This record gives sequence, C-alpha cells and structure tokens, in this order.
Amino acid sequence: MVQTTTLVKVAAGVFVMGSTGLYLAQKSVQWKVRKLPHYNESLKIVFEHPKALLRIPVTGLVDCGFMDVLAVRETEKENFETAKVRLYLNDGVYTIFDTGRWQEDEEQ
Repeated sequence: MVQTTTLVKVAAGVFVMGSTGLYLAQKSVQWKVRKLPHYNESLKIVFEHPKALLRIPVTGLVDCGFMDVLAVRETEKENFETAKVRLYLNDGVYTIFDTGRWQEDEEQ
C-alpha cells in the first residue's frame, strides 16, 4: 500500500512541474510577440502621443465585449496614468473607473 506522504509528494511535484511548464509556455509566447515588427512599431507610435487607448477583449458566461483602458500623460518623459476604464457589453457601456482627465476629441 502506498503511503499518503508519498502521494502528497508526487502531487506537489506534478503541480510544481506543471505550473512551471505553463509559465514558461506563456513567457515564450510573450517573447515571440515582442519580437514582431508591428508590435515594436505600435509601441513607438504610442510613445509619441500624450494619450493611449488599449482595447482588451473580454468574455464571460453571460456576456462578452471589450474593455477600453484610456491613459494620459503630461509630457513624453512621464509614465502613462490610467484616466478611464470603460466596459462595452452587448447590453450597454459601463464606466468602471474615471479620474476626469480623459477628454473626448476628434482624434480618437
């Protein structure tokens, strides 16, 4: 008969190896994406502007849509700060976070 401590050790080892494998697989994809020319070009474009918009697709059990993260900065030397977060779903648009610093204009 196999002891419980042996089973726990095997389970812990499988968990550590599996989570390490998943982490390395995710990092591998990130490194590949960062090497793509259009990724680097898009970062250059964003860094030249005082405003940035990041659109993230979201899905759930009930609904799906996307989330806009809107960021601003005063000068090119400063870091971007999140100004507004909006969630677009099939049944409406919801503002999740708003500092009042994002100004809607024709450039969007």
